[in-house]
Amino acid sequence: MPTTPTHADRHDLDKLTRWKTALNTAPNNNPNPFPTCAIFLVSPDDRAAHHIFRQYRAAFEELGANFHHLIIFGQHGISTTATTFLTELGMKQTNIPLLAITPLPEATRVYHVPLPKGDQTGELNDNQSWREILTLIRAAAANQAPLTLAGATGAHPGIFRHPSLTEAVDAALQNLAAAP
Repeated sequence: MPTTPTHADRHDLDKLTRWKTALNTAPNNNPNPFPTCAIFLVSPDDRAAHHIFRQYRAAFEELGANFHHLIIFGQHGISTTATTFLTELGMKQTNIPLLAITPLPEATRVYHVPLPKGDQTGELNDNQSWREILTLIRAAAANQAPLTLAGATGAHPGIFRHPSLTEAVDAALQNLAAAP
């Protein structure tokens, strides 16, 4: 018996579809490309991770990033899209909340950054990995230089199941389309 998609499923699937379109139509000949794509995978209870996402969004907007440079899945519920994309990253639902960073324009490498779980009281600690990585992204964007995360605290190298970010997004959409 087919199940009715949840609000989280509808919301995140729509976002994944728009993200695919934006990734596929982004100009490859931009002389000053934005240096990364940041992917947040969270649950509704991960208020600290939501706060971190808002800090990234403000920074990315300030730096002139586009929609496809920053995406979040799961804030309205752990959606099928979020779990499917976790699989594309080689991760499990227990890894949520997670920040996945892929340097652009090649988008073939990915780094996983664990985020604080649950609700964080007070200010988030200044020495957390996500903040160091945001500083590196700001510097790369300002200097119009490639983003390098090798050696960044808390940035663990990983792989996409498919050769690149765009292929991982395409595969996630195909898997979701094939699901009952």
